[in-house]
Amino acid sequence: MSYPLHSFPGCSLIHFFPEKFKLNIMMMIWWHNNNRVTIRGSPDEEAVLCTSSKTYAIKFVATSNSVFLIPPQNLVLQKEAEEDHRQPQTECDRPSAGALKLAPGHMELNQIAPKLEKLKSLLSERPYNEDDMGAEMEMRGLYRWEDLLEKIQASEEELRAGLKRLAAVEIEGYWRIVDSKFMGCLLDVLILNCVQHDWPLNALKAADILPMLEQDGYSRKIAMHCLEVYGNTIVGSAEEGQHEMSQVWCLNERLVCLHYAKQLMSAGRWKLDDFMEAWMQNLPSGMQASMEMLKGEALLEKFGLDMWVHPFSVSSLPATPAERFAALFRERPKWQWQDLEPYIRYVYMNE
Repeated sequence: MSYPLHSFPGCSLIHFFPEKFKLNIMMMIWWHNNNRVTIRGSPDEEAVLCTSSKTYAIKFVATSNSVFLIPPQNLVLQKEAEEDHRQPQTECDRPSAGALKLAPGHMELNQIAPKLEKLKSLLSERPYNEDDMGAEMEMRGLYRWEDLLEKIQASEEELRAGLKRLAAVEIEGYWRIVDSKFMGCLLDVLILNCVQHDWPLNALKAADILPMLEQDGYSRKIAMHCLEVYGNTIVGSAEEGQHEMSQVWCLNERLVCLHYAKQLMSAGRWKLDDFMEAWMQNLPSGMQASMEMLKGEALLEKFGLDMWVHPFSVSSLPATPAERFAALFRERPKWQWQDLEPYIRYVYMNE
């Protein structure tokens, strides 16, 4: 039984035990359609293979019964003759294929989660903050898209998704994460101006918001990033080809409430009643907080007669399943499913 190798035109890989032969068919389709694949990894990392959208671990599997064969020269003529219903050749007359090479093994590809832990580390070297406002950009510790592709073991699609989860923004060609305190101050300025101008938080016109924030010293790029992080477009979008100044935004209640909850929890553990009271007092008018918003960001514990809340964010946990579960059970020896689920919802388990 043979499997065509499109990366070796004219050759086939013969395996005498096809039920043990593992070949990722999707990879053959990608190769056949001339889609680009890339091997990524530094000398101290295990190499991975990346397509435009997925990442694969590469494993060499030794075999002792595989050979590369060269198709006979007259094989095409024979097939044409059989298709014309001519007298087929006997078994003795059939052309034979010569062995080109003994294959000591094959490469096995298994889809894995992208290795994005390094991405957060790299972007945290130089987070964007108030020192960058209006200052000449220093390139040290900054990374372009091509730099990140070179250093991060992930496909382009997975890398873009990772940048989005980190709320990273491209500024003058470099990808940056914005300092959380800086973003908090910017959100406060945005909401304060909305209150002063009596602008509804569920219908903010970019034509009003962006010039207002620019007058307060924030760049157009950072002002737009604030809307993208804490809001959703309700009229127009970049995907629809709409100019940003024609867009209308609605602040996302959960994201805004979560921002103020994190501010409070940065001080440490709170009694639940005290926390809820302080949380509600910090929220913009019209927004309503709920404990449902804190799933994956905080945990409740009972000490004596009181319920306490403390920060425990999913973003602080390792990405690999074994390390994540170890961290979770160091935090708690026993979990209720409703508490555990937000912390393992997006953990990628290899097949």
